[in-house]
Amino acid sequence: MKKYAFGPLILAVILFLVFLFIPNAWIGDLISNKKVAKDATSLSPLMFQGDYIQSRMLADKKYFPIYGSSELSRFDPFHPSNYFEANQEGFTPFLYGRGGTQSLVQFMNFAAHSNQLKGKKLVFIISPQWFHKKGIDNVHFDPNYSMLQAYDLAFNHSIDPRLKRKAIHRLLKFDVVKRDYMLTSVFRSEIGRHGKFRLDNEIIRPFAYMNWKLLQKKDLYFSLYGGYNHKRYKDPKIVKGKSWGELEQIASQYGKQRAKGNPYDVSYSFYKKKIIPTAAKMKNYNRHATYAKSVEYNDFQMVLDLLKEKGAKPIFISLPVNGRWYDYTGFPKNGREVYYKKICKQVRASGFPIVDLSGHEYDPYFLKDTMHIAWKGWVYVDQAMEQHWKATQTEPQVD
Repeated sequence: MKKYAFGPLILAVILFLVFLFIPNAWIGDLISNKKVAKDATSLSPLMFQGDYIQSRMLADKKYFPIYGSSELSRFDPFHPSNYFEANQEGFTPFLYGRGGTQSLVQFMNFAAHSNQLKGKKLVFIISPQWFHKKGIDNVHFDPNYSMLQAYDLAFNHSIDPRLKRKAIHRLLKFDVVKRDYMLTSVFRSEIGRHGKFRLDNEIIRPFAYMNWKLLQKKDLYFSLYGGYNHKRYKDPKIVKGKSWGELEQIASQYGKQRAKGNPYDVSYSFYKKKIIPTAAKMKNYNRHATYAKSVEYNDFQMVLDLLKEKGAKPIFISLPVNGRWYDYTGFPKNGREVYYKKICKQVRASGFPIVDLSGHEYDPYFLKDTMHIAWKGWVYVDQAMEQHWKATQTEPQVD
């Protein structure tokens, strides 16, 4: 007769219940300030898609968060995380962003922390590449989607209901959201699309609420673990105690050494690996492209509206593209210039300052590749951050 050992199963159930019912405050007490500081440069998806570490960061006045996308991982001595470690100005940059964290992803994150935004100084870096006609696609949205933050939005009653409904309508267009039956039921209820499922929605809502609480618990446990240790290419002696003019010259020389004379003034390794193999087929490839019309403008407006509603104090930084490369691919200059003007007008119409760096499209060593800021470009970002930290009432003059 076959015997079954239920001991391990019973033990597993008991341990699960213990972990489930440990008070959140107890777990939070185990997460040190050192762990939060480590995550300032970890660029960890667990942190991006969670709430707890960011809540701790926003509650600490020393952190100056930078929200952006893949450019944040382009570390060099002039990167804000390195520059302000060498030149103490009373704050520590905290990085939030990786490839695909466009406006809609950023909105969900801001909404999850909406009650902590009042008076908070922050940096928001805008990339032209976000503004393709259809905006963010599933390829970029899905890896950055936070189920926790989606449930946060579903049960958030502190933001403008009209803005919330607009965001829900947008999220319901993505498959990763639509596959979650509990979430979509709550979402439909929030925007008044009950239909014949009104009773189902009422039954499902308590279970969705329980799932939300489980996701919060899961985030706490994930927050206990360390983030990534990126190679940051720190070199304090290069940047410490220099004037902005000196830094610009040093950064230009630093970039020049790494570009090795290539025609686009980008990293030579990028030029060799990415540009040379594709140059022939990319000639005039983007001649019909434009950033003038995009769904992304509406997503970005939701970010602006939320930050304004909650009294945040952001500074926006509009990045350029690599003009020489974009000209080579045939991307119309007008399709870029219309975007630069449009994004500045949109930000200023919401009452926020913006640093327009579009005039640096052809500036050597401003970008590390065809689209990501680095070297001399970071010097301008550093200067804007320092000015904004010291005085937020006027628009920084760094260009």
